[in-house]
Amino acid sequence: MYFIKRLQMIKKQFLFHLCLLLLCSSCNTYTTFYSKTHVEINLEKFSKIHRLDLSNQKLKELPNSITKLKDLRMINLSNNKGLDIDNSLRVLSVHKNLEVLILDSLDIKTIPESIKLFPKLKQISLINNPGFDLSQILQQISELPIEFLNLKNNQLTKIPKNITALNTLRDLNLSYNEIHDEASYSHLGKLPDLYSLWIDHNNLKELPNTISKLNQIRFFYIDHNDLETLPDQLKEMKSVWVIHAGFNKFKELPSVFSSMKSLLMVHINNNEIVSIPITYETEKYPLAGLILDNNPLSQEEIVKAKETFKGFFLLSFQQKNYK
Repeated sequence: MYFIKRLQMIKKQFLFHLCLLLLCSSCNTYTTFYSKTHVEINLEKFSKIHRLDLSNQKLKELPNSITKLKDLRMINLSNNKGLDIDNSLRVLSVHKNLEVLILDSLDIKTIPESIKLFPKLKQISLINNPGFDLSQILQQISELPIEFLNLKNNQLTKIPKNITALNTLRDLNLSYNEIHDEASYSHLGKLPDLYSLWIDHNNLKELPNTISKLNQIRFFYIDHNDLETLPDQLKEMKSVWVIHAGFNKFKELPSVFSSMKSLLMVHINNNEIVSIPITYETEKYPLAGLILDNNPLSQEEIVKAKETFKGFFLLSFQQKNYK
């Protein structure tokens, strides 16, 4: 009966999110994120260009024709290192419906005041801009309705306290950095709507105890680190649904997963796991999906695990290639 109720709950949550996706596809969200992406400005298609990719074009300034577009929602200016960002943002400011701004690989150090000219800006990507002043950037965007912030690959070691001003932030990508200090995670725990957090590829040997402050997130990415164990404080993450913990150094399936009240799915492939703790045989928990691919479990352990987790909707022990 317990497993039946658990599967019914998973089904309801899946259907809920499917309905949300279908709803979004019929509204403005579709125009912003899924309509065709253009790589040039065609004079005959001014009214149809909602997404524009001008990356890698060695631009020094934006073309004047960009101001004639009727409803620009997304623009990618990445890897145009000679581009004057302040001037470009002022030119773009006629587009009050702009929601996505991609500024990767531009050697950005600070963000100009002109970023505040976009009242509907929801997503900013700043991948590969090492050496920028993150505190200054967070201050500049603090009054915007930012929902997704991509800070991947920026040699970050700390997250400033003023990130807490981004009270609409839902998704934060901190991949390929080295954020190990406890204070950073305490700050992130104060973001009320934080939904997804990526700290993969951070050379983490352990998670700080303040990870318990992240009791609001649903999706947690800690894969591609050097983790051997997980702290008991992880069970304080009472909202998390899915954890990605592949490509670490676990030798045993962490027992703390059995104490996490909302955890439904764990990806823990490509580790060094050889055993499953007995706690999974005796405890009740919502976990219902487990990916154990490419772990050196013996056939005896696999048989035992299949019996222990026989009610799971997904259970995998495959040996296959992952990247």
